[in-house]
Amino acid sequence: MPATARPPSGRATTLLLLLPALAAFAGLFCYPLALTVRLSFRPEGAEAGWTLANYRLFLGDPDGRAVMGLTLGLALAATLASIALSVPLALALRTRLRGHRVFRLVLLVPLVVPGLIGALGLLLFWGPRGWFNLAVAALVPGLARPLPVDYTVHGLVLFYVWLYFPYTGVTTLAALEAVDPAVEEAAAVAGATRWQVLRHVLLPLARPGILAGSVLTFMAAFGAFSVPLVAGGDYRPLAVEIYKQIAVPIPARWSAASAIAVVMGAMQVAALVTYMRLVRRVGVTR
Repeated sequence: MPATARPPSGRATTLLLLLPALAAFAGLFCYPLALTVRLSFRPEGAEAGWTLANYRLFLGDPDGRAVMGLTLGLALAATLASIALSVPLALALRTRLRGHRVFRLVLLVPLVVPGLIGALGLLLFWGPRGWFNLAVAALVPGLARPLPVDYTVHGLVLFYVWLYFPYTGVTTLAALEAVDPAVEEAAAVAGATRWQVLRHVLLPLARPGILAGSVLTFMAAFGAFSVPLVAGGDYRPLAVEIYKQIAVPIPARWSAASAIAVVMGAMQVAALVTYMRLVRRVGVTR
C-alpha cells in the first residue's frame, strides 16, 4: 500500500491561516509606515538623500510645540470627561429604568454618524444662532451676546466628548452589567453603604472596562481630524497640521508632513505606554 501523506503540523496550519492577515498587515500598515518614515528624513523637494531638518524645523518651532501640547491636552480632557460622564450614566442604565433601550440607542448614535457630518451638526447646534444659544437667550433675556462655543478649546473638548464618549460609555456599561448582583448584596449585608459598595466593589470590578474604553477614547481623540478641521478655527491639532502641510502650500510639503506624522505616532505610542504603566501601578497598589 502506498504511504499516506503526513498531515500538516499544527504550526504549519496556523501559519497558513495567518498568511492572508499577515500580508494585509504588511501591505496596509507596515509599508505605508516605512514610506512615511523614509519621507520624513528626505530633504523637501529632493528625490534622494536624508536630513533631520524636517524634525528640527517642527520641534524647534514654538508653534509646533504648541500644536503638540494642544493635541495632547484635548485628548486628555476628552478622555477624563468621558470617564466622568460614563460612570453615572452606566450606573443609571444598568438598573433597567424605563426607556433604557432608547438611551442605549442614543448612546451609540455618534459611532454611526460620520465625523464630518457630526462636526457640521455640532457647529450649527452650538453656533451663535444655534439651538443652544437661542435657548440661553430665551432663559436669560438680558444676555448681551451669544456664548462662544464654536472655534474655542472648550468647544473642541465638548465636540470630542460627544463623538468619542461612546467608546468609554459602552465598555463601562458592559463591565458594570457583568458584575454579579450577589456581590453587591453581600456587601450590603456586611453593612456597606451604597457609596461604599460603589467605591470598593463596583468601580474596582468595572475598572478594566473603564480603562479599556478610555484608551480607545484617548487614541480616537488624539488622532481627531474632521472635528478640529471644521470646528477648530485657529486651534489645529497634529492631524490638521499634517493636512495643512499637504493642502495649503504649493507644492505640497510631503517631507514636513511625514515628519509631523512620525512625531504624532511616537507621541501616541509614548502616551499609551505611559498610560498602561500608570494603570498597572494603580492596579497593584489597590
